[in-house]
Amino acid sequence: MRFTPDISDPAASPQATEWFAASAGNHGAEALGFRSAPGGVHLSKTMMLAELATVLDRLPVSDAAEVERAIVVDNLLGKPTGSARRLALARLNTLYGILTPRPVQLAALRLWPRSVAGRPVLALLCALAREPLLRQSARPVLDAHPGASVRWPDLASAILAEYPDRYSLKMLKSLAQNCVSSWTQSGHLQGRVNKRRRLADPSPEAAAYAALLGSLAGFGGPALLRSPWMRLLDRSEADLLSLLRRAESAGLARLRAGGGVVQIDVRRPMAQLLEVPDLVDR
Repeated sequence: MRFTPDISDPAASPQATEWFAASAGNHGAEALGFRSAPGGVHLSKTMMLAELATVLDRLPVSDAAEVERAIVVDNLLGKPTGSARRLALARLNTLYGILTPRPVQLAALRLWPRSVAGRPVLALLCALAREPLLRQSARPVLDAHPGASVRWPDLASAILAEYPDRYSLKMLKSLAQNCVSSWTQSGHLQGRVNKRRRLADPSPEAAAYAALLGSLAGFGGPALLRSPWMRLLDRSEADLLSLLRRAESAGLARLRAGGGVVQIDVRRPMAQLLEVPDLVDR
């Protein structure tokens, strides 16, 4: 498919700051594990959901030496060369912190065994926190109605609008196709060749994690429910509150909603339950 950039309305494309509350920006977010510099794994690879599942289903990620040995020495991921094994390890560490997790990555790793059905969305959320280019590709996917066609040039145009002079068309195509693959792995798209929009299937744990990322990005109250992090869940505000109430019953959130008041606290409950104190201490 030939790629013809469409940046006639760059204002319609999401800006990098859309993912962070205007009053907070992204100051301090990088210390928690967010990344704001372009580049990253999606320039050459997808979010690697299958590889992540292989590692997390078989190994305790609390033992970095064992994880490294399993991937590099024992070839857990079935890579053809030693360099490919090390590269896979580095990419998984960049996205998910399987060796050296930052707080937002550690929270995702500790939520993983609690939610089998929600793992694709959980992994995507963590990858979005780590990959600004993947965040920039979100609007064409999220704006598409269920059943609508979503093509890699749509994502390429959204990325190009934010980074007009950074990537060659060849690199932009590869990047956009990798992002399309990640959105397919997460359940937001379906189809082998012709990708079409579908609604994702979030779990209460994934909803709590989305709320955590949104809270750390500076959103609160009703604005948190409308943040891009929560929009990834493909649910109405009423359904989001229902998911968060279920997360509350699991100790992952504290919720007060009624009479026009919405208060959502996920940082303290998750910091305590998942033993990630930096979620509140930073």
